[in-house]
Amino acid sequence: MQRSHIVGILALALLLIACRKDHTTPPPLTPPTSAPTKKVLLKDIVIPHLPSPYYHFEYNSDSLTTSIDFASGFSFYDVIYKGNTIAELRNNIIVNHDTLRYLYDNTGKLFMITFINQSNVLYRHVNFTYDGDQVKKIEWDHKEGDVGFLIDRSATFTYHPDGNVKTITDRRPAHEGSPETIITDQFEQYDDKVNVDDFSLIHDTYHDHLFLLQGFRLQKNNPTKEIFSAGPGNLAYTVDYTYTYNSDKSPAAKTGNLVYTDGSDVGKRFTTNTYYSYYQ
Repeated sequence: MQRSHIVGILALALLLIACRKDHTTPPPLTPPTSAPTKKVLLKDIVIPHLPSPYYHFEYNSDSLTTSIDFASGFSFYDVIYKGNTIAELRNNIIVNHDTLRYLYDNTGKLFMITFINQSNVLYRHVNFTYDGDQVKKIEWDHKEGDVGFLIDRSATFTYHPDGNVKTITDRRPAHEGSPETIITDQFEQYDDKVNVDDFSLIHDTYHDHLFLLQGFRLQKNNPTKEIFSAGPGNLAYTVDYTYTYNSDKSPAAKTGNLVYTDGSDVGKRFTTNTYYSYYQ
């Protein structure tokens, strides 16, 4: 065989080897492992001049709320779960052992909470109506002797496009000589940080049981403006809020500049403060 043929064959072999190497699939790259998102575990909400802490939360190792203390022992709830879903809140103070039982429809949405006293008597319902995943209406009723259950409160909600609540209209029907009341609460100019206290928007403080929201949110972020009105000639005010934040975007403190816009104190101003603490 001539030398030129041998050189040609070797050159062809080297070319084929090079081409095979060029088309070899490189080993897959392992994507970097991202750190798990840290859950924001609210511990206390403190509001000066109110029982302290105003709200206190405890959690289990899965970051599920296990107990809630309202107004420094005014109410104390044990939270019972079925899986990761709230099944019951049980008030555990000397003078009240009511159970708040959560009921879900066949799609998994919370549609009712029943209030049952320690004598196992069901005396109140809270009913939830939705538009998609947003709650649009909540109604409270109570047992009225042999008449049955009568609605004593209803709240309807509208939302901003980002999913934060815009207005809450809270209606209380006339009762025992008291006229019907309609309260509107409007929230504007939301920030882009984490909200931790939207459950308090529908808590009737000392007049009714607290319950946790399950499966929906009213506020994902924090409003920097609130406009409240109980109707012409009644209490009305506007609050401008400013916040300080932690590194995880949770609020550390909220300061409100409140001015009365109607009612007997129209024109008066004062400052509100709320402080938040968390488990590390």
